[in-house]
Amino acid sequence: MINNVEEFNRLFQLYQKDNRFNLYINDYPKNEFLFQFYSDEIEDLNLEYVDITSNSIKKIHDYRAKLSDFFQPEELPALEIKSISGYFSHFDFYFMTNEKTFVFNYINRDFLSQLIDILLSELDCNIISRLKTELLINLEYD
Repeated sequence: MINNVEEFNRLFQLYQKDNRFNLYINDYPKNEFLFQFYSDEIEDLNLEYVDITSNSIKKIHDYRAKLSDFFQPEELPALEIKSISGYFSHFDFYFMTNEKTFVFNYINRDFLSQLIDILLSELDCNIISRLKTELLINLEYD
């Protein structure tokens, strides 16, 4: 996903408001999100996707569910996600998609570093540390 620091700076933008953060990621693969949070409970889950068997748009709205309640792991790579939103009570942050942008809202300061680790898990830990520093350098305030 990330090849260099310049690309990271183009894709990731962090905003701070009071003691909480909002993270905007352009062109973040929605299917990757499904893998990373597959077994975590989501409140107010709204998911819109294309069903490959019928080639029609399906919608899921559930007050409290896990992605694993609806999909098998082997189905995730083929899913074409149109939009997804919800709230992780365990992690205490909201998320949503806005066209090609993934938005993570109201992230607690204590969880921010862990969230970046989760989102960039395919990268080497030294690179992740460098990118976290970049993110904080470019922090904007709301």
